[in-house]
Amino acid sequence: MDKKFVVPGDFIGTEEEYLAGEGTFSENERIYSTITGESGEAEKKLSVAQAKPLRALAIGTVIIGTVENVVEPIALVSMKVGLGGEHRFGETDEYAVLHASMIRKGYVKNVRDEYKIGDIIRAKIVDKRNGEFRLSTDADDLGAIKAYCAKCRHAMKVESGILQCEDCGTKDNRKIAKDYRKYDIKY
Repeated sequence: MDKKFVVPGDFIGTEEEYLAGEGTFSENERIYSTITGESGEAEKKLSVAQAKPLRALAIGTVIIGTVENVVEPIALVSMKVGLGGEHRFGETDEYAVLHASMIRKGYVKNVRDEYKIGDIIRAKIVDKRNGEFRLSTDADDLGAIKAYCAKCRHAMKVESGILQCEDCGTKDNRKIAKDYRKYDIKY
């Protein structure tokens, strides 16, 4: 049997020839897909596998989010996308907390010195307490991947290690990721 792309409910075979395997269900001796993926056959069993299975956000997941509010000593981050090699993560309307002590290695006095409202950041989920995700951006690949000027809201670029507004020229400091503005944001 050739592999083909299927969606939930697609007919993929009959019980006369095959057994229903993972990602399938059987009804009236016909086998259908329960998930989106590629159908396949092994040892007379039909199954459907996803190239990047959907997973729930958990400790260790790297997310892309937006800083929605700063109330010292925390930033409230809306989580937009989870990143994870062989997995994909559904969108969520949950918020996560980024505490000043988890922004960078060393002492951080004020969250506002590191992130501004509207900054798009890459962060790692490091804990979940009372149903709330806790984030960290203390690694080199974590931090702001796109920042906006606090005065005019235009995008900022890196000039000699300092962020500078492309429109009004305002200079600012942020905890930026090593690939700042090189990451393709798809949300």
